[in-house]
Amino acid sequence: MDAVRHATPYVRFQEARCTGCAACLRVCPTKAIRIRHQKSIRLVDQCIGCGACIRVCPAGAVSATTIGFDGIGRDHVAIALVSPVLYAQFPGVMPGGVLLGLHRMGFHHTVDMSFFLEMYQYAAEEFIRRNRCSRASPWPLISPVCPVVVRLIAYQFPSLLPHVLPVLRPVALMAQEVKKQIIPAHAAQGRSVTLYFINPCPTKAEARPHRLGMPPEHPEAAIGINELYSELARQVEQILDSDMIPYSGSGYEFETCTSGNAALGAMSGGEISNMDIEKSLSVHGLKETVAYLHKIEMGILKDFEYIEFRTCREGCLGGVLTAVDPYIAKRNVQKMIGVFGLGRRLPRDTILRLYEKGRFHPPHDPRELTRLFGACRPALSLEEAQQIEAILDHIEGRNCGACGAPDCRTFAEDVVRGSAALKDCIWQQARKHPNRRPRVNPSTDKSRGED
Repeated sequence: MDAVRHATPYVRFQEARCTGCAACLRVCPTKAIRIRHQKSIRLVDQCIGCGACIRVCPAGAVSATTIGFDGIGRDHVAIALVSPVLYAQFPGVMPGGVLLGLHRMGFHHTVDMSFFLEMYQYAAEEFIRRNRCSRASPWPLISPVCPVVVRLIAYQFPSLLPHVLPVLRPVALMAQEVKKQIIPAHAAQGRSVTLYFINPCPTKAEARPHRLGMPPEHPEAAIGINELYSELARQVEQILDSDMIPYSGSGYEFETCTSGNAALGAMSGGEISNMDIEKSLSVHGLKETVAYLHKIEMGILKDFEYIEFRTCREGCLGGVLTAVDPYIAKRNVQKMIGVFGLGRRLPRDTILRLYEKGRFHPPHDPRELTRLFGACRPALSLEEAQQIEAILDHIEGRNCGACGAPDCRTFAEDVVRGSAALKDCIWQQARKHPNRRPRVNPSTDKSRGED
């Protein structure tokens, strides 16, 4: 029987709040959720951290596996790794004011991702330039920046893993630099350090499977933007009222934000808009991402060199853990760009020297992601596949979801794998008792109104 749990590295379920409405069942792109006894459960090895279930749950039974910010910095050095989405949550406030607010909340260091986004863009451009000659990787290359996309490809489109650009993501470069420069200085003084990823979605640092990843050398935690927004807004308001200059006293250049690229990287299309790649495309939204991945599988988009995917609408601005409406946040981004302007602050030659030294190469070749991300559940045998088809012919279902699975094929597979019983199908029961009309939850019956 498949192992099931009520939590994953990205989301957790609270059975006391679950009403069994099955809203989460329908939106999960990897079909990882099941309803049992009117409660939701998840197959851990299929969760990609997209947060779609959090977004649609009307009862608040699904939440991100993030932590609160109480106690930050009291007995340890707290380092905030800041997503540029955070700046877009505060209209009229410069990034310096937001970062200073984080310092006043207890963070000792605030690391701005835009610095590392520039590094990534240079490295990505260089890989693509060389790939035009070597053809070492297939076109189009897929941005690895959104870890949800990488996980989605690994589970649903494994044949596309060679398309994932083999360059370290900005957040990985950011964590790498912190561990190289900031942490050793504190470790030499015997001070413990914790990395806090301030996120707009339930993902954290790496796009690698948690079950195979080694425990981090230093504690790492994720905090949703919505969790610290109220306190941070209070701190920012006090800074503005005091007329003080929002200078955080940072000791490293990457602890400040001085470019509009930071905000631009938060919205859909922002990654490629400042990259020298003519044949590029930006796609945002979960359904749209799935649709375009199918197109890549079919070879329809092979004339493109690079595609930026974001599973959230409007890019990371639409993350489920943000605090401000994505369209308002988008307007804030546009205003910030108007103030800062665009342009890179890092010299290209320096980045290319680091590229030659292998600084941007991920620890695993994209093709190895198939082995690392592959679903834990055993592959179906030919006999089991035939059993699934036989069950589908027998039940003649309507994908109603009343059995607790998102569709009939998934239910049939669950039966074959031993995690469900054929009697769970209400239409199967109806055939045994023709005078008894099946009772279907309207929220789960996909076929209602379609007859």
